[in-house]
Amino acid sequence: MEILETKRLRLRPWSMDDIESFYRLCAGPDIGPAAGWKPHESLEESQGILEKWISGEGGPDTIFAMEEKETGSLVGSIGLHRDVVRHENPRCRMVGYWVGKDYWGRGYATEAVNAVLDYAFQRLRVLLVSVDHYTNNEGSRRVIEKCGFTYEGTLRRSLKGYDGTYRNACFYSMTAAQYRLLRAKAAGLSLALPEDVAKGDFLSYHHEWGGDGPRLTPSAMALKGRSYEQWLRDVITMRTNPPAGLVSSTTYFFVDRAGRVLGAVDFRHELNDYLLHYAGHIGYGIRPSCRGKGLAPYMLALCLEKAKERGLSRALVTCSDTNLASAATIEACGGELENKVEENGRLTRRYWIEL
Repeated sequence: MEILETKRLRLRPWSMDDIESFYRLCAGPDIGPAAGWKPHESLEESQGILEKWISGEGGPDTIFAMEEKETGSLVGSIGLHRDVVRHENPRCRMVGYWVGKDYWGRGYATEAVNAVLDYAFQRLRVLLVSVDHYTNNEGSRRVIEKCGFTYEGTLRRSLKGYDGTYRNACFYSMTAAQYRLLRAKAAGLSLALPEDVAKGDFLSYHHEWGGDGPRLTPSAMALKGRSYEQWLRDVITMRTNPPAGLVSSTTYFFVDRAGRVLGAVDFRHELNDYLLHYAGHIGYGIRPSCRGKGLAPYMLALCLEKAKERGLSRALVTCSDTNLASAATIEACGGELENKVEENGRLTRRYWIEL
């Protein structure tokens, strides 16, 4: 089990050395009932629960002790569990957490949830993380909303409490694409239209690929014998009035907070027969000097947001069967492989991403 570090917390495996602090936190009347379990009535009860967590008894749950770095004090717990609704899908997890009352109001739960989301989506490569809270647990609701989860709905009498009663609960989720989108925006990454990027920046990007050669990706960025000015007019025209045989599309540059061009992406608004079989809705490329920094999933997630805004419910993204880096990018955004198709001896992977 890994140790996760945040600015103020260390999320580490539980130890039997934690037993006294664990019991002290869990014996209070305010934590357990809000999370669905009864306050611990004895040190022996806490010991039995902690032993199960440490041994892994009961399934593939990953449960971290939440420790304050500065003091070494135990402040709470956070875990990734089997999703109670999507339990048959091994790539879906549910996050659960609690923080001792003495540590409420410090933002520790939000900090810990974000760290566990990074772990779930980047290390475990899950497709979705869910979370829920009883309808009267406003503190948990605020944590969930701060972390960027999407509200799915309120289910009446859906969760059984330790006292045997069923209570109403609010359910939320976050997909892999949503996670990447949130992290992209937090880092100041965005998509810019070509007319909002300086000519010199475009030419630098174009030159770095070696000009109009087979390496340049996406191909919409190729001049193909045109002047820059004509290329710009053409890519703008493609948004609403494409040439016969082509579909409308929008080309974007992928830029950082300072406006530096990191890559480019071409979003096709619909699919014709060729795009459906081989090329998909989105073509993208990180410029050579910016590769190896894990940027591509963030660029793809930003483009998926554009696709959703245009009304698409899912997007098709493809790559060469041998392009393992691109396949990893698509899968990092929740892409699920439908099949592989052959064209002129070249095998292409076809992924769908739900929006």
